[in-house]
Amino acid sequence: MKFRLRFSDKLVESRKKQPPAHRRNPHGFYNPHMQRSDRRYQETLHYLLDRVNFEKSTDRACTQNNFQLARMAYLLELLENPQLAAPVIHVAGTKGKGSVCWLLAEAFRRNGLRTGLFTSPHLVDLEERFAIDSQAIEPGELVEIVDQIRAADRLCSDSQHGQPTFFELTNAIGWLAFRNHKTQVNVIEVGLGGRLDSTNVCSPALCIITSISYDHQLQLGDTLAEIAGEKAGIIKPNIPVICGARTPEASKVIQARAQRQGSELLQLGRDFDARWTPDPDSLRARLDYAEYPELPDGKQTNFEQPATLRMLGKHQSENAAIAMRAWRKLKQLGWDLQDRAIEESLAQTQVPARLEVLGLDPTWILDSAHNEASIDALVDALESYFPSRPKTILFACAKDKKAPEMLERLVASVDRIVLTQFRSNPRFTPVEKLLEIANSLVSKARRADQRAATILSCEDLPGALRLVGQSAELRGQTNDPSMVYVITGSFFIASEAKAYFASCGQIGPS
Repeated sequence: MKFRLRFSDKLVESRKKQPPAHRRNPHGFYNPHMQRSDRRYQETLHYLLDRVNFEKSTDRACTQNNFQLARMAYLLELLENPQLAAPVIHVAGTKGKGSVCWLLAEAFRRNGLRTGLFTSPHLVDLEERFAIDSQAIEPGELVEIVDQIRAADRLCSDSQHGQPTFFELTNAIGWLAFRNHKTQVNVIEVGLGGRLDSTNVCSPALCIITSISYDHQLQLGDTLAEIAGEKAGIIKPNIPVICGARTPEASKVIQARAQRQGSELLQLGRDFDARWTPDPDSLRARLDYAEYPELPDGKQTNFEQPATLRMLGKHQSENAAIAMRAWRKLKQLGWDLQDRAIEESLAQTQVPARLEVLGLDPTWILDSAHNEASIDALVDALESYFPSRPKTILFACAKDKKAPEMLERLVASVDRIVLTQFRSNPRFTPVEKLLEIANSLVSKARRADQRAATILSCEDLPGALRLVGQSAELRGQTNDPSMVYVITGSFFIASEAKAYFASCGQIGPS
């Protein structure tokens, strides 16, 4: 898709009045000593957060009518198209896209390439969305980049396109940060969907679509085919595509889109695959990867190239296989890449809040599962790595997610569930509503003589953590080293947990 928009001479003239950003400070193009408590930093956050933010919106739907690619294209043209400064790997999908982005970005870094990584949302600090060689940009750099954007933002707001949203501005910040740092490759995670996502103004060297499942139906559609159609919107003419969607309903849509665009499609389960063998003792897994250009029905392939996978869960083997196939495809396209780099990335990369082990004895895990498919993956991972150990889930979720379906899976799989709610976002499901749902599920399970978790509740995460400790004391299980605790249900509760543990300097109940 091409956008032919007139670049504003006013913005060019305004830039001529000051030296280039990287010459304003002897330490670089930002103040390396700025703290997040500084006034300018806080003003910058307010500037961004005052915009329409569909990540936190409760009174306006993030529907297709709210997406305008032309506005994002115009904003970036005013900024001299920083999205064209380096090759891009563009990644969409329902589950796994963040993991694939991290695995590839870490592999590029280990291969000696200066790498930009744009992901969303952030766990604690906004700067986490913009990583250079796996390090988030500094607060002072965020301030300087927003200062670069303000003039273009005003011109865009005054144009027919209207005021950019929070996500559009953060996307622009990422592109500028990567250009400022002269990155050699940028790995970009789609925010929502794909076809109309603001990241879709890039010109990728490779497109990746991970697994497809039900999520964001209001924006993307009620069927897997409709959701896949939106994700497939990132496919560009003659650009190779790596696809991890296994369900026929979704994969057929993606294959049809690739065919229309004349793009080579490499399909998980057809052109490549992986076999996963967990090791509960080391909390690692063996990954056996295989490629087969044409596999007749019924024929088995021989798996090769064993690797170690750090991230927990069988679903991560599919993400690892996607990253591996993308790596090999780029090598086929002439990129100077070493297999050692991707193998090291698989063995050492841990994406924050993706079944992230925070502590042992007892085991604490942080996970951002927020739909039925990701809860299934969580339950499967817990059974694979901790089959005989007692499990406690601390659960909170957003009001637009399917709490009954997620809780139904957890009630039947763990020993105890502590229901709570997050405070950092108004989209939370009230704990009273969660308690009503969970109690109904428990009653139904017990009437059928099926396993059912004990249900507790508290209105905030610190209280839920204290409740876990008090409950353990009553059962004589204080600091039981066999217990597995998992905080899950939403990226927002994971974010609060990460910030809380960092502030108090400990993990788990006091």
